[in-house]
Amino acid sequence: MSYRKLAALALLTLSFGAGAAEQPLTQAELLGNWQIDKESLNADGSGARGLNTTWTFKNDGTLEGITQDSDSHARIDQLKAILNYSVENGKLNKQAAPGRSKMETCTAVEKDGAKMVLKCQSIYFFMTKK
Repeated sequence: MSYRKLAALALLTLSFGAGAAEQPLTQAELLGNWQIDKESLNADGSGARGLNTTWTFKNDGTLEGITQDSDSHARIDQLKAILNYSVENGKLNKQAAPGRSKMETCTAVEKDGAKMVLKCQSIYFFMTKK
């Protein structure tokens, strides 16, 4: 097999593998409360940081995020933010930060019943639907 054909085959295989990992989302799947179990820079969850955060996706296109801090020395014990979101082409588009117009696109890389792994830019969120 020539080098050119081998390179094309390898590129095709890699492209298919990367695309196959994404799973389309619908707004109906997202609606409700999601517990963020952990976040990680790695798709396998290694080096993860545990969180006590809940995201509530509402039908009106808002996402309410609440984080509880268990550190007794923390300045605040709860942080709450409301962001806008939409689902387009099977991907979640959510406001990157409250009060900002910049949006970020998140993709589901794994869905299994009430469990989901959501990749937003360079962070993976490991989530459980409540």
